[in-house]
Amino acid sequence: MVKSCSVHRPFIVALLGAAMWAATPAFAQQIQIPPLQVCNTTKLSANNAVVIIETRASAPLTGFFALRGSLSCNPAAGVVYPTGALGIFGISMNDSSIQGDVTFTTFEQVTSGGKVTPTLWVNGRCKAANVRGCHYWLLAVDNVKGHPLGKTFDVVSFLILDQNGKRAAYGTGNVVDGDLTISSAN
Repeated sequence: MVKSCSVHRPFIVALLGAAMWAATPAFAQQIQIPPLQVCNTTKLSANNAVVIIETRASAPLTGFFALRGSLSCNPAAGVVYPTGALGIFGISMNDSSIQGDVTFTTFEQVTSGGKVTPTLWVNGRCKAANVRGCHYWLLAVDNVKGHPLGKTFDVVSFLILDQNGKRAAYGTGNVVDGDLTISSAN
């Protein structure tokens, strides 16, 4: 019986060695090809859409940020890449390493939907003081369209990350001043 175990031992050692070699992480970056995502017909106009979040205010910070700019994409007219100028300006909130402006430099994905309360999602790269590898996500909702009584507010939500995926700034709230208009074909 002892002889039988010793015959199998080199085979087992070789098998375990091969399994460990195969499980060793590769040092080259694996190529990941993202899916092609063409934006749908979308138009955003943010005329100084101001958000104030009282829980994010602490002296001297005011809990303020504003969405300003415009963005559009119209594949039916041959405009398959989003164009515009957009950003979050005047950030003054606690729990945020960014105080000031964030300019969106690319629009990598734009999706919108809804006719009654058009909603826009967009992400891409950005520029902000002291943030390397700046990336953003933005959600905007046009809740006011057709509701002039002021009981429903537009909503803006954003998240800014650095090159390591660390949160640099975020905020979600009702638009209390200015205007936000979104039109979507869906």
